[in-house]
Amino acid sequence: MKKIIVLMLALSLMLCSFAGCGGNDNEKTDKPNEEKNGITDGYWIAEKIVMEGTEFSGEDMTGIFGPADSIMALAFGTDGTFNAVLFEDYLKGTYTGTPEAPELDFAGEIVKGSLDGDTLVLTMKDGSFTLKRQDKIPDSLANNPWVTYAPDFDAKQTSAMSNFMSYGYYLIEDDVIYGLTHSESNYGSLGAISFHMKGDFPEFDETAILDGNGRANYLCKEGDTLYYIRDFEAVCRINTDGTGAKVLYEGACDYLQVHEGRLYFADENYHFVSMNMDGGDFTTVVDKEIYYPYLICSDWMIFQDDADDESLHLYNITHGTELNITYIPSYNPILDGHYLYYTEPVEDRYYLCRIDMSDPETFLFEGSDLPLRESTFMIDDEFIYTTNGISIEKENWQKLTDDSDVTEEIYACVSEGYTVYHEFDSEGLISRKGLMSKEKFGGNSFA
Repeated sequence: MKKIIVLMLALSLMLCSFAGCGGNDNEKTDKPNEEKNGITDGYWIAEKIVMEGTEFSGEDMTGIFGPADSIMALAFGTDGTFNAVLFEDYLKGTYTGTPEAPELDFAGEIVKGSLDGDTLVLTMKDGSFTLKRQDKIPDSLANNPWVTYAPDFDAKQTSAMSNFMSYGYYLIEDDVIYGLTHSESNYGSLGAISFHMKGDFPEFDETAILDGNGRANYLCKEGDTLYYIRDFEAVCRINTDGTGAKVLYEGACDYLQVHEGRLYFADENYHFVSMNMDGGDFTTVVDKEIYYPYLICSDWMIFQDDADDESLHLYNITHGTELNITYIPSYNPILDGHYLYYTEPVEDRYYLCRIDMSDPETFLFEGSDLPLRESTFMIDDEFIYTTNGISIEKENWQKLTDDSDVTEEIYACVSEGYTVYHEFDSEGLISRKGLMSKEKFGGNSFA
């Protein structure tokens, strides 16, 4: 019996390595009836296992391996993909063939199927699974946390995450800069400054003060309304014309993000919380101290776990599924495409690293040998930026370096067409704020 169990576990690991983890795009409670009694009509649950001539079924099977739908459950999509649970692991693959004789492809390993009414038999090298059809989605598939996992940021999303990691001082939209209006220090007012290009250089209209009660961070815009954290003491909103000002949450707070119609931020204990756009329905999302919390797709987020050596974690806010990504201190995570960039501290410098987030089974890692002075950086559609006006094309990211001892300039905001930068005086205060057109390469100061 021990030999059989070991063989079954080996089969599980083999199939997991073939399939990896992925989203479940075709999972739904109402299945299409385009192929009546075909493999896409209903769901498939393990009824019997045969391995090297030994058969397991009924209580004998579930007593050894657990519930039938956690041993194996399948959902076939009409697009040629399938999703599965195999020994509690979530898998995704493709299939070809006919409804009566499907061939399931796990990254090159073909598993042949045979359909007879409500029975589907999958034959492998050392045995088979017999599955029965049912109309109701099994709990194991319904509770698949990977359904919504599809991290693939476009340039606009990457710029937004970059601005978030740099405190969200500014937001640029429709030739208006929303954000910090003070040039003498980091503290000031929330203003709106319209601009237009005159030749190669931007020119600015008079600044309109929207909120003169303090500095705005983590600026977000939904329709004609701005959401922000004021002086790290309140979550606020105001219309872009200066009307409708309202405090939605009072108390120490940080890391504000608008995601799928809700506001997410960290409270005074750096626990991650959520509320609706009016400040109601307050909910705790992650009940521990975290930093850099950022939702990257539907209900998946990234954060730095302070108690786990400041490493980066991937977390599903619906199911509570949590994976460690880096295992080392890691800062300033930014997603570009399906790559997650971050910095790793080494002595008094930082090194730029990235992980391929498309396959959580492997999380392939790459690193740079060249140092940066600061942990912060920004990414847009073309470049990666660091301190002192240094930038490099993304394909050359491993060559990015800034090993200076003094920070005289930082990028404060990136967008598809413009960058905002701060220059500092000898006392470390902002001496100049500039807007630069990436197309014209011309910049001017603004107040």
